Amino acid sequence: MARRVGARTVYETPRAAPRPGETVVTSTCGHNCGGRCVVNAHVRDGRIVRISTDTRKWTPEMPPLHACVRGFGQVERVNHPDRLLHPLRRVGPRGSGKFERVGWDEALHEVARQMRRVRDAYGPAAILDCSRTGSLSMLHSRATVQRLLHMFGGCTELWTNISSQAEVFAVGITYGAKADYKSSGREPIDYINSRLIVMWGWSPGDGTFGTGTQQYLKWAKRQGVRIVCVDPRVTRTSRDLADEHVFIRPSTDAAALIAMAYVIASEGLQDQAYLDRHVLGFDEPHLPPGAPRGASYRSYLMGEADGIRKTPEWASQITGIPAETIRRLAIEFATAKPAAIHCGYAPGRTIHGEQFHRAAYALAAMTGNVGVPGGNSGTSNGATGRYGIRSLPVGANPAGARVASPLLADLLERGRAGGYPADIRMIYSAAGDLFNQLPNVGKTIAAAERLEFMVVHDHFMTPTARYADIVLPATTFWERNDVHTPWAGAGHYAIFMKKAIEPVGECRNDLDICADLAARLGLQGYSDRTEEEWLRELTRDAIDDFEAFRECGLARLPAPEDAVAFAREIRDPERHPFSTPSGKIEIYSMALAANPDPCGLGIIPPIPTWIPDDADPRHADARHPLRLVTPKSRARTHSIHDNQPILMRADRDDVWIHPADAAARGISDGQSVRVFNDRGATVLPARVTDRIAPGVVSIKEGAWFTPDASGQDTRGCSNVLIADRASPAGAAPFNTCFVDVTPAPSPSPRETADRTSP
Repeated sequence: MARRVGARTVYETPRAAPRPGETVVTSTCGHNCGGRCVVNAHVRDGRIVRISTDTRKWTPEMPPLHACVRGFGQVERVNHPDRLLHPLRRVGPRGSGKFERVGWDEALHEVARQMRRVRDAYGPAAILDCSRTGSLSMLHSRATVQRLLHMFGGCTELWTNISSQAEVFAVGITYGAKADYKSSGREPIDYINSRLIVMWGWSPGDGTFGTGTQQYLKWAKRQGVRIVCVDPRVTRTSRDLADEHVFIRPSTDAAALIAMAYVIASEGLQDQAYLDRHVLGFDEPHLPPGAPRGASYRSYLMGEADGIRKTPEWASQITGIPAETIRRLAIEFATAKPAAIHCGYAPGRTIHGEQFHRAAYALAAMTGNVGVPGGNSGTSNGATGRYGIRSLPVGANPAGARVASPLLADLLERGRAGGYPADIRMIYSAAGDLFNQLPNVGKTIAAAERLEFMVVHDHFMTPTARYADIVLPATTFWERNDVHTPWAGAGHYAIFMKKAIEPVGECRNDLDICADLAARLGLQGYSDRTEEEWLRELTRDAIDDFEAFRECGLARLPAPEDAVAFAREIRDPERHPFSTPSGKIEIYSMALAANPDPCGLGIIPPIPTWIPDDADPRHADARHPLRLVTPKSRARTHSIHDNQPILMRADRDDVWIHPADAAARGISDGQSVRVFNDRGATVLPARVTDRIAPGVVSIKEGAWFTPDASGQDTRGCSNVLIADRASPAGAAPFNTCFVDVTPAPSPSPRETADRTSP
């Protein structure tokens, strides 16, 4: 493999030499997949014929970037017979899937005309940007549409991070405004420095969470690191790595963490010297001036304000974890120094998800584990971030209209009458499938009937594209040049995504589509650079030899000074304070004390707090007694790849149900079942397994919404069941959901064929 050494960066060629008659091009999947791996396209006669990956053996010092099954599945995707090849115009009822072919000039003329009409008649906020993360690379991404709409006068934007908004918010509140969640964790090379790793709702064996993360965890386990997993399911990670698995009821995680903090505080196991120096709000002497008496975290734990001591017994009734297990895990975490808690996003995708993350960060701070080798802040990302590589600038949104992403269905249905900035008349969507991926699909598509116009860029006729008026065929990442950075902010590298083939059919990349529209709309300066000039500009602060980067494909950037985030702040707090108002880790948030409703979505207490809601057993709905979780599929990236039958064999779609719950309902393994609540229903096979907690079921998210004549989903689209509401910080409540399951009528042969061929 070729290697060049620049002044700061090592350039590698992570591909084998081409065979006669082929070229080999290095890239990486541009999707929101959890990894950022090497995928090499082998091209013959202008067609990708196979995919390979980095061939080296794994070493912790210089790990190869091995692709997962989805990376190898890219050959099926780029050559898929259902690729959109020409612009299309709707000719049937919205959602019918009836379209006719039109030319690019006609399609873009209509899009530009409708943009002007809607803006001039209703104002820019009547246009909703529904783009998202189907492409996350630095140049060709949703930023192309954001830049266009902002230059056009603005739009309504869906502002929250659908996957991790609770963590994004909690990191900023606890560690400071300058703390980015993608660089607030630790590098995987540090895993072996822990004595204990608690993996809370985090399964890189299923969701990847950074290329090579699972290999680093296996390496740490071989070195004697103890691993405990807390999850409603025995995941692949837990099955392969855990010394102990702790089942927990979904959406109750904050209560368990708060009870662990109670044990540590009541038994005097906290690192008081660390708290005194680095932390605000653990106890009364370390509250900010003006804070009310009894406002500290310790006072809350001891029940001094509400009369409820947050004991393991208290938490056990809520979480289903035995009190003795909570007590034992708390003592072990406080005494097995250094210990690291790694939190996934899933427990934060709940109706008060920010409280889970804040409680985890408080536990890490109480035990003196933030900013030290072998410890962790409580996030599961890395400490590198993007290393100064930037994305296409989008500018400010002149309309200033913002709505939390989980509220899409309600926004479309109620508009101004519901207190939203505007009645949405037009949707613009690129690199996204939000009709399928946001809560309450049935409500979304019903409300979409009121739209006056909708345009979608995509590769396939996705559930979202089916409801468009104009569908524009976009290029895949194989048909353009781009740059990408590590998904989890760990690993300090970048990949040049070199163009492998010419665009198929009449496909065009998103940047060129938007530049053409900008010209038709009379907008100056949308794009004054070529593709290469843009990539040079976006990488100039990190890449010292662009030609070597483009030729080789992989840039190994220098390792960060510290493998653990916030090490500098802990070493030298006087010179390098945290970017919080107090300059310390804030268990008690001064920002929330000053403004308890920062997002306009509900009050957030200044300390981590258990807030009873649907998840509390006392609030249970007898009609829908089972708690639903919606984990990731190894065969999909959210909804991407769901139309690839070969790839879908890697992780079948089914509903996991505990044997006791299945027996009570007369359900057998493999039987077709109906999962339902008041919002909708879906049908898929049952998997009866003791790898899921009693009272819990799971459906892997991302299956394409495929309704039958009655409107019932037939392919396991979990989001027909989720409520369209948001946590006070804007998090989506995918894992605060109650359902029931019953045997489904036997499908007809036609329905069976449809279900196996999305």
